[in-house]
Amino acid sequence: MNTTTSPKPTNPATTQNDHRPAVPQYKLRPLRTDAERAAAAALVDDRSRHLAGRGITVPHRHITAYQDARAQSGGLYEDAADGEEILLGCLMLHRQPAPHPGTENEDKPGLEISLAYTAPGLGERYGWLITLWASNLAARTGATRVHAEAPSPPNRDEADLLLDYLQSLGWLVTSTGISRDGERVAHLHLNAQERNGLSSLITCAVPFDTARPAHGDRGQK
Repeated sequence: MNTTTSPKPTNPATTQNDHRPAVPQYKLRPLRTDAERAAAAALVDDRSRHLAGRGITVPHRHITAYQDARAQSGGLYEDAADGEEILLGCLMLHRQPAPHPGTENEDKPGLEISLAYTAPGLGERYGWLITLWASNLAARTGATRVHAEAPSPPNRDEADLLLDYLQSLGWLVTSTGISRDGERVAHLHLNAQERNGLSSLITCAVPFDTARPAHGDRGQK
């Protein structure tokens, strides 16, 4: 969720002229087709080029992971005025398949998101929206937390900026370590919270099968 600063989206719960609920502007749903998965892989590739200029390396397998039809991958979409969907971000969802650093003794259910990316140049609003969605989904499914990872590169300025941003959204840093790619990462968790009224902003078109681990890799950016 490496983004630049921009205003958060307003909640279109009502129109300006009346109090009738408006149609949600965003949706988060599974990537169903080869074309959708290819679009997500291209988004991650674009983001990786952007991050490379900031000293953050994205492993190539983060891109190819989205081409795997077995992965429980999802896309954040905006509904355009012409009826088309615009892909704004993507992620993998997991039902806490393994203990996480700092939470090994936790026996309550959790969720995990990984390989979370937003398209470059869109600002920070979509990282915020994914955070709201994730904490709400965790609460809906009986989980207590959402787990994730964020890059923590040697460039401390970039690492601090990213972690400060994520913590401003409600993510807590539990520890740091080395990923399977040999990259420094921060381990994060987000408390589950039911978000009343969120459905007026974003449609949750999941079900992902959260009862079993997803095929794919870990890591969040």
